Amino acid sequence: MAASMQDVAEKAGVSRATVSRVLSNHPSVTAATRKNVLNWVEKLGYEPNLIAQSLAGNSTSLIGVMVPEIAYPFFSEIIEAIENQAFYEGYNVIICNTRRSLEKERNILTELKQRKADGIIAVPVSVEQSAGSYRRVNLPVTMITKKMEGFHSVFVNHYDGGAQMAKHFLNVGFQKMGYIGPISRSISARKYAGFREYLLANQASVADVIECDPPENMNATQVYENVKKYAAVHGIRSEVFFANDDITACEAMAALIDLGYSIPRDIAVAGFDNSLLAKEATPKLTSLAQPLEEIGKKAVEVLLGQIRQKTEPQMYELETRVVARASTVNWKFRQ
Repeated sequence: MAASMQDVAEKAGVSRATVSRVLSNHPSVTAATRKNVLNWVEKLGYEPNLIAQSLAGNSTSLIGVMVPEIAYPFFSEIIEAIENQAFYEGYNVIICNTRRSLEKERNILTELKQRKADGIIAVPVSVEQSAGSYRRVNLPVTMITKKMEGFHSVFVNHYDGGAQMAKHFLNVGFQKMGYIGPISRSISARKYAGFREYLLANQASVADVIECDPPENMNATQVYENVKKYAAVHGIRSEVFFANDDITACEAMAALIDLGYSIPRDIAVAGFDNSLLAKEATPKLTSLAQPLEEIGKKAVEVLLGQIRQKTEPQMYELETRVVARASTVNWKFRQ
């Protein structure tokens, strides 16, 4: 019988993941470990054959990663963290784009099952409607960015994030605050609830609410149009706006600038996610930071724990924080 990767690992006195890292020439492996593993690879005549391993029902060292939009900066940063951590652990990833379609989500799950993926890391299309599809695929699954009962989940508290932003606004000295984003039937709407209720608890209120669905991709022109339409009908009363995400914030700033406002001198703006957009925007955007790298790394850690030993679903709530930048803090120094 041909030697397996596990045979090499046992003879070399290392983990299977270490053997995989040696064979993929991963830089984290020490010279001594590499030499030891390759020595046993040669002695045992081990030849990797992923197809044969898959047909035999063994591990394929393959993880499926499912997100709504690969090009979305928020998800692309998480994907990078997942891929880096998976590679370190000796796994490869297949990145899949659901386009927020339940049908496409089901098809992708079927394909990952057929390709004998060891497990799946996913942003579910719907917390309510997607659960059955993930259960039927019968693979280890870790959900990210959304809390889904019955599945291991890595997420942040959107309600608390909204409250943190409200606190930041009050500390800066704003008195009239607005919100741009979904206000109901969405996990994102929990940001608005936390934001509004913190203000109410501190004798403040929301002056403007511009309702917009979360952008599906980088072409978020609907946000731009909604802001301009709202301004034409109601005017703008707020000194600062809290936007549902960084793309919404950037589109809102573009609309406000076209309306003749200077940011942050006339109106300040803050986002949510702290993606690359926040750091590259002009002015640099204050944003509620989700720990994107930590989400990716934790997701891999949790999924591999399920692959190696079946465990009861657990919830992993990660901390967030406000990263204050020029789009709000410079408001204090306006002329």
